[in-house]
Amino acid sequence: MAYLGKNNRLKGSLGNLVFRELNGKTIVQRKPKKNTVKQTRPTQLAAVDFGSASTTAKKIRIGVKTYSRDLGDAQSFCRLRTRVQLAARTDNSAPSGARKLWEGNPALLEGFEYNLYSPYERYVQGIAPELSLVNQQLQVSVEAFSPKQALTWPKGASKAKLCFWMAVHRPKDDLSIQEALFSVEVTSDQDAITESHFTSETISENCWVFLWTGIVYYSYNAVFDWESMNHKKLQPLRLWKVLQA
Repeated sequence: MAYLGKNNRLKGSLGNLVFRELNGKTIVQRKPKKNTVKQTRPTQLAAVDFGSASTTAKKIRIGVKTYSRDLGDAQSFCRLRTRVQLAARTDNSAPSGARKLWEGNPALLEGFEYNLYSPYERYVQGIAPELSLVNQQLQVSVEAFSPKQALTWPKGASKAKLCFWMAVHRPKDDLSIQEALFSVEVTSDQDAITESHFTSETISENCWVFLWTGIVYYSYNAVFDWESMNHKKLQPLRLWKVLQA
C-alpha cells in the first residue's frame, strides 16, 4: 500500500511498483520476483548441514566470548563455520542432512585463529602447554620460559597475561556449560618464569573440552592503573586443543 510521507513523497507499494526515498528523491522500482527455483533434495540436505554448522559455530564463539570480547576479524565467524562444516563431515557415517560436529572429527578445529590480524604464533613462540584429562579434570602444564624471548611485546606494553581459556561443550545442544581461565602473569623485563600447573574442576562425562590459548597485553596509566591494550587488530587467540571428556 502506498501513502504520502513527509514532503508529500510517495512511500510503500502500489500494484507491482515500490516507492522509496533515496537522497531526497522518490525512486520507483518494480517489486522483486519471488524465488521460484526449486531446490533438489541433495541441496536441501546440504542446507540443513550448513545451518547446523552455523548454529554450532555460534555456540563455540559464545563459549569463548567472555575472554575474546568479540575481538575477532570480520571473517572470523565465517572461517569458523567453514571449519566446523569440514570437521562435521569428516569421518562421519551419518547421511547428508544429519551431520553433527561431535560425530565427525572435532580435532580438525585445532589451530583455528580467532583473529588473522594477530596470529597467536606471531606473539607467542615456543610455549606449548601440555594437556591431560585425569579423573574428569583437565590438567594444564606450562614449561618455564623467558618472557623477553618467547613473547613479542607491542609498543607500550609492559605487562601481559598468557591465558588458557577452557570451554566445555555439551553435544546434545552444543552449549558451553563450564568455563575457566588459567593465566600466567608476566612483565616485559622478566628473564624467566617457572613452570606452571593448573587443574580444572570436575568435567561432565561425554562432553567436549576446548582449550583456547591467548595473550592479553597491558599498559600502565597513572590515572586508570593497568589497561588492556587488546583490540580488533590485536587479539592473539588460537584454539589449541579439542578433547573428549
